[in-house]
Amino acid sequence: MRVLIIATNSTPAGLAAEVRAGKHQRVDYLELAERFNSEYLDYNRLPARPLVQRFEDLLRSDLRLAANAARLVRQKGYDCVISLSERVGVPLALLLDRRVRHIVIFHHGMSPKKLRLIKAMRLQRRWDIIAAISRAEAEGMRAALDLEPERVVALHTPVDTRFYQPDGLSSGVEGFIQSLGLSYRDYPTLIRAMRRLPHIPCQLRVGSTWVSGRGGHEQEPLPANISVEPFVHPHRLRECYAASRFIIVPIRATTQWSAGCTSVQAAQAMGKPVVATRMPGLSEYVVEGETGLLVNQGDDRSMAEAIDTLWNEPQRVVRMGRQARQWMQENFSLDAWLQRVESLAWQVARQGVRYLSVFSCVVSAAAALA
Repeated sequence: MRVLIIATNSTPAGLAAEVRAGKHQRVDYLELAERFNSEYLDYNRLPARPLVQRFEDLLRSDLRLAANAARLVRQKGYDCVISLSERVGVPLALLLDRRVRHIVIFHHGMSPKKLRLIKAMRLQRRWDIIAAISRAEAEGMRAALDLEPERVVALHTPVDTRFYQPDGLSSGVEGFIQSLGLSYRDYPTLIRAMRRLPHIPCQLRVGSTWVSGRGGHEQEPLPANISVEPFVHPHRLRECYAASRFIIVPIRATTQWSAGCTSVQAAQAMGKPVVATRMPGLSEYVVEGETGLLVNQGDDRSMAEAIDTLWNEPQRVVRMGRQARQWMQENFSLDAWLQRVESLAWQVARQGVRYLSVFSCVVSAAAALA
């Protein structure tokens, strides 16, 4: 089986060397390409076209990447394509030969606009497997697209638990808490919560490796106990998690149900409990009361109560941190994710052989009757 991996981002120069040196977490698409002994396609393979890129960002659709992928499949005879995002998976569904197996991972599968587009263009039958990043989103997409259970599976995002691991020195009384990230963050609610807790220092590191934009905190007057720190390289990011007593992941109410999951996972892999917004998908990444605390969206009073509770119970923080680390190792490791994706690829490959055999039988029967 020949597999093409498609990643919807650029690969920085020297990334592989940083991974080998332990300065960057392993990257899913690079690991998949190595596992399948295949190549990957990313933005680095596209010529710079700023205006076109801006148009694609508005559409949230990587049209050029899809066209390049379809051409590469034809040229090199790939049997299976794994699209790591619907940004490329949706347009590629229209371009790919139906005999080529196609797995697409959906990160925002409950978007009403995307669901309407898929149904209008009848794209759901062009994918062999849709992988949603939570069980809640998989169930929602199955119902919305009227698909069989085996066609839409839950594939939670992974975390590199080899890279993100505690140093064993956490005391539970570290001097501050921290909130990191950018995508769909609800920093205004966190800021209002921290105004209720002037005795607790909180650092905000607003930024992302994958997306750009504003964090929503810019118009909020910051209380004295909040400082805004620069976003940092993953090697330093690990140090930020380690230095925090616990991590806050506030999320806005949207149809991106699993927003914030990577920050939640990295924190727990580092042995830190989390206080996070209760969302249908994100909640699956936390064991409430054991690895973290969940609060309702926009409820700054409940968020303040959860933060204050953990701040005042350092032994509980340590215990929850250990449980969080174990939870990540047992359920969300990158190695387990790679094995799961490989299994899905072989599953659709076997389906392709079966369909081809059925087709051959039909052709043979037709020839005999002619």
